Formats: sequence, C-alpha cells, structure tokens
Amino acid sequence: MRVCIVYFSQTGNTHKIAEAIQAQTAEAAGHCAMLRLEEADPAIFSGYDVVGFGLPAFYFREPINVYHFFKDMPDQSKAGRSKPFFFFVTHGGTPGDVYSRIDRLANSRGMQTIDYFQCLGIDTYPPFADRKPLTAYGHPDQNDLLQAKTFAKDIIHKAGAYLGRGEFNKPKIPGNWITRTVAGFFSEQKIRLMMRRHLLPSKNIRPGRCTKCGLCVENCPQGIISLNPYPMIDESNCIACYHCQRICPTNALDCDWRVFKFISGEYFRSQKPIPPGD
Repeated sequence: MRVCIVYFSQTGNTHKIAEAIQAQTAEAAGHCAMLRLEEADPAIFSGYDVVGFGLPAFYFREPINVYHFFKDMPDQSKAGRSKPFFFFVTHGGTPGDVYSRIDRLANSRGMQTIDYFQCLGIDTYPPFADRKPLTAYGHPDQNDLLQAKTFAKDIIHKAGAYLGRGEFNKPKIPGNWITRTVAGFFSEQKIRLMMRRHLLPSKNIRPGRCTKCGLCVENCPQGIISLNPYPMIDESNCIACYHCQRICPTNALDCDWRVFKFISGEYFRSQKPIPPGD
C-alpha cells in the first residue's frame, strides 16, 4: 500500500504531528512518502493508493495556499471510486469550519475522507504572541504525538478495508451553519479586503532595524518576498500568515495590530498565570 502525506506547517506544530503519523504509517503500510506543501505538486497524490494532508487552522478555515493546492489538484478517483483520504489539523484557538471544508475540498477532487485527527498547537500568531501563557501552551505534547501514532495505525486498517472490501464508515465531520458563517468572513477575497482596509495590518519595513538577513525571504510559504535591498512583499499573493513578522530576529517588520486586537476583543482578555514548572 503506497501512502503519501503532504503538510503545511510554519511554527512546527503540524510538522511534529506529520512526522509521528508518517513514521507509524510507514511501519504499518511499508511505505509512506511525506512532502511539505511548498515542495509538492498538486498532482502528487495521483501516484498513491492512500493520501493524507496536514494543516493548521487559519482564520477559522484552511490557509489560502492549502485551498489553492486542492483546487489545482486533478481528480483522484479511479473507475468511479474515490481514493481514501485522511487529514490532520492543529489549532490554537477555535478551529472553526476547517474540518468540513477540507472534507468538502477532498470530496470535490475524488477523495473520500476515511478519518481525521486534530490536536492543539501553541498559538504564536503575532497579535496574540504576548499572551501569558500562550494559547495551547505546551502542545503538541507527548500525549498528542502518541494519539497521532494510534490514529496512523487505525488509518491503515481502515484504508485496507476500503480498498480491499469496500468497507467504509463515514466519520462524523464537525461543522454546521454557524462555523460555515464564521469561516465565510475570512474567505480569500475578504482577507485581502481586510488587508487593504488595514483591519489586518500592512507590513512596514524599518530600514534601521533590518539587517537584510533574508530569513523572511527563505521562510515565506508563498515565496513572495525579495530583497531589494530591503524586503519587498508582493501583497497580492500574501496569505496573511504574518510569518515574516513572527520570525524577524530584529523586529524590523512593523505591523500595527491595534484595530485587529480591539475587534477581536484581545484588549479585554485577562491574562492567566503560567503553570508552575513551565
């Protein structure tokens, strides 16, 4: 059984879960390829029997680049039969409608969700990065990784039953009109509108702080940052992850989050003490 996993991860949360699932899947199935989204062609799944996808929840839904990956994917069904598909999600806060959206995207490309896995992942999104403690502090932890490995074992059994005997029990995918409505406020078009209206802040470079190290260029998931001589960002293709601000070692990227923090109620959130020993 040939298995392939593609995943998108910025801060390492989803990467940790992907590694745990890939290792256990390879042991159970005999083969499991794994690629980062940035290096994967949308047609990659066509050469595999069972496929999986890992992602973080962004703005109550899938990241924009994940959405385009699925939309650019060729149909995966063979002889009218859908290909077995699984996915895993990490989230700091509320995952919103990400589960049902990924299920629908997979189904639209001739794939059938046989199961999914979710767990918390520490939230370092810039406007919330000064929370004490950070949301989902300490996750994914060892228990999360153990559960991910158990999930991987189950996936191979379920995929084998589906491929060999056509046996299949559709998992209950979370999602309802409320989560769909909330996620709808953060469609690609609306996120870009929020950036234009500065509800999501613009990214201003401080030349006096920038060392031209190129870290933002190397780590941008969209590859839309160049040095000339300071970072230049193609906002038309930005997915609003703000990873460039997150990883800048000199805080040379200035983003004014005050409007977003006010709208999201961040200023009214009480801080909790960090647990002893952490």
